[in-house]
Amino acid sequence: MAAQVDAAGVKRLALRFGCDLVGITLPQGEGFHLPEWARSVVVLGQATLDEAWDYTLYMLYRGRSLWSKPVYERLMAIAGRLALVLEQAGFHSEPLTFEDSASLLDLRRAAAQAGLGVYGLNSLVVTREYGPRVRFGAVYTAAPLEPDAPLRAYYCSSCTICWGACPDAALGPNGLDRARCRAEFDPTPQLARLQEREEKRPSPAARLQCIRCMQACPIGKKVGRPYVPGLEPNLPPETFLPDGAEKPAAGPSHPGEGEE
Repeated sequence: MAAQVDAAGVKRLALRFGCDLVGITLPQGEGFHLPEWARSVVVLGQATLDEAWDYTLYMLYRGRSLWSKPVYERLMAIAGRLALVLEQAGFHSEPLTFEDSASLLDLRRAAAQAGLGVYGLNSLVVTREYGPRVRFGAVYTAAPLEPDAPLRAYYCSSCTICWGACPDAALGPNGLDRARCRAEFDPTPQLARLQEREEKRPSPAARLQCIRCMQACPIGKKVGRPYVPGLEPNLPPETFLPDGAEKPAAGPSHPGEGEE
């Protein structure tokens, strides 16, 4: 027998597992090619406030090719934990893997439908909190969860800074020209050579995916800062809040503190 689960509880759990944003949408409309048993899609967002999240590892050894990216490994781990909990509650659920994402689900469309952001002029989902500096994952589940509503306000309309930041003129009034975008995962040989020649390489097998349009966006740009334990001790929590965010109320910082 399936246990009772609700949307609020699932979202609380996803945040506790470590994602930064979470929303729920129905698997309906263009961009959804999920199994018939899927009744809800839980969309997970991970803020990428440091470029290290977008380092991409490519290796060839023993006849195998390996592709990996830290932010997607983290999202798949969170999705896997959440899917397991839903399975244990009696609802068939599966985490979306990066390899399957293109064929099963348009994550940008799902994120926008789940109210996590709006389609920006950079052809990415622009969130209120982090701008476009977010990567998405998902869990599709048989649990009937109440969906979130898409955002009504459109806050990416009067700025084209991202267009100018693109070194290849891949962005413009007509949207994204993927044939020119050096962030493309399946590049032409010419574009692959450009990626290898001009993008940062922190190690022989790793390369930074181009994120210039994301870095240029002014929305959420001031969120996040480097933190080195031991060099910035005893900083109050509000130090790391975005501009204008409400200061948290005083209280115990861990469950049980301050209790008799």
